[in-house]
Amino acid sequence: MGYKRLTIGDLCKQDRTIIRGDSQLARELPFLGLENIESVTGRILREKLIYSSEGNGTAYLFDQRHVLYCKLRPYLNKVAVPDFTGRCTTELIPLLPIDGVSRDYLAWLLRRPQTVQAAMKGQTGARMPRANMKHVLALPVVVPDSIEEQQRIADEMTRILNLVEKLKTAYTEQLQLLDAYIEKTLLQFPFCGDNNE
Repeated sequence: MGYKRLTIGDLCKQDRTIIRGDSQLARELPFLGLENIESVTGRILREKLIYSSEGNGTAYLFDQRHVLYCKLRPYLNKVAVPDFTGRCTTELIPLLPIDGVSRDYLAWLLRRPQTVQAAMKGQTGARMPRANMKHVLALPVVVPDSIEEQQRIADEMTRILNLVEKLKTAYTEQLQLLDAYIEKTLLQFPFCGDNNE
């Protein structure tokens, strides 16, 4: 199996198709904001989607072919792989993988610490830093020749991340049980002076 040395920009193209906030299409499509995407995991919080064009202004169109890359505050590492058609804030850049590139593999390349560091290097703005897309797209990467191998790697990364999330949840639950046990123990401790004599 072979590998190619490319850049992220070789794997995709920016697709900034604009939807005006006052258009009929804007009224029909859900709006995806930055608050709808979890950091690192890229999970889309669908229950927070907005189904009204009111107050959203100009947005980008996206669908199931895109990877959405957040250029605002790149250290938050928000990269999403939507499974629906919608419109998103212009702080999310819809990227279209080229033929022969796995969308999931591209998303994982964009989530890597090296990509976050490259985005932070080229950022503009002090209070609300934005990634310079030229820096992000120029980042060198190693890509398997086979899209099947790309997808296998992406699937394995997803499996590992899901396992880590389950372990974190279990760990948090154990900590809560320990806190409850400590509180119960302290309540039963026979403090001096508690008895009214």
